[in-house]
Amino acid sequence: MLALGACDALPRDASGTTSRVERTHELRVTVLPGTPDARPALALLGAYARDHGARLQLVPIHGEHAHKALEDGEIDVLVGHFAKASPWQADIALSKPVARGEPDDRHHPVLRIARRNGDNALILATDRLVDEAAR
Repeated sequence: MLALGACDALPRDASGTTSRVERTHELRVTVLPGTPDARPALALLGAYARDHGARLQLVPIHGEHAHKALEDGEIDVLVGHFAKASPWQADIALSKPVARGEPDDRHHPVLRIARRNGDNALILATDRLVDEAAR
């Protein structure tokens, strides 16, 4: 009986990202430089933020620092062009391509949303938004 009650809040974010977003009313987002087509991803993240009583807070960070900021929890999501075979895929959770299909070439970078591994509630919610937008 106790085990069933513990499942009410699944999936959870290991680092408490969803709770922090709801508490601070901010979803911290970095768009990698060289991502002129970020608008569709930002629209999806804006919908996620609104669903949680928050707004997007754009955080300017460049290059490798952005990946580290995501891993360290300084930002909640990273928007940019990533290949399905990205070397970062072991460290971050990449969404399916936003606003297009998966390219045949696994090494071809396309617009994706990157989240911290373990932020399962955030990952699941944003993946659903990406899937819904693709329909």
